[in-house]
Amino acid sequence: MIISSSESVKRRVRDDPAILLVAFGTSYQEARDTFNKIKSAYEMRFQKARVEIAFTSDFIRQKIRDRNGIFVHNPLTALSALNDEGYVNVVVQSLHVIPGDEFHDLANIVESYGNINGKFAFRRLGMGWPLLITMADYKAVSAAIASDFGKTTDPEGTVSETTRDSNTAVVLMGHGTEHPANSCYSQMANILEEDYENVFLGTVEGYPAFEDVLAKVKDSGVSKVRLMPFMVVAGDHATNDMAGKEADSWKSKFEAEGFETEVYLKGMGENEEIVKIFLDHTREAFER
Repeated sequence: MIISSSESVKRRVRDDPAILLVAFGTSYQEARDTFNKIKSAYEMRFQKARVEIAFTSDFIRQKIRDRNGIFVHNPLTALSALNDEGYVNVVVQSLHVIPGDEFHDLANIVESYGNINGKFAFRRLGMGWPLLITMADYKAVSAAIASDFGKTTDPEGTVSETTRDSNTAVVLMGHGTEHPANSCYSQMANILEEDYENVFLGTVEGYPAFEDVLAKVKDSGVSKVRLMPFMVVAGDHATNDMAGKEADSWKSKFEAEGFETEVYLKGMGENEEIVKIFLDHTREAFER
């Protein structure tokens, strides 16, 4: 049976904006809690906006779905869902640290959706920069994370404030990548060394590597190392590669070299000043 009607159904369009926060993702509950805190900060700052989160990692999304029964959108399905609900003024905010492969994949999605014409077109579709883009971002990040240099966490995740003396080096672990954007880590490392004494940044999968950081720590003459993730959330890399008990973790390797170690196992997304940088990037995207 063919049903026809002379009455056309007009597509619902919402004038209020939406913000889609996009990260690689994590299956660690505490790290996912950090993303939820960031989402709450966005809802406070942009009170008229609908705020959603999407993960780019299919493996992590499937793991969360199988283990927790929770469905997390990828950027494609999230944008489609927002569009289907009538949101046509959207900013996609990257929660990546650097503009590497993940960021550029996301940018391609936003560009493709932005080229759609007709009834399903977005009126305005923008994108917010990742954490490190301008020199002002690097300086702001350097200033923001200083408040965490004296913090440690115990195995239960309880944060303690301690004093960082001249005998303690702070070592930050970033992810690293083969993408040319890995140079962001070298620039950040240089700025940290200019701004602070005995604060060093290395990466798991890029340059500076652990061996580069180890050499600088040895040259500094300290006997203690405080390890911190230079990542938005403390997921697998921070928990295992940085602070794990295995012999190849950074903690174990520093201890094998005779250094006493402490750990601060919280991602930068727990730092309100870091989140403010992302918030400002979103505001700038709306203005553009």
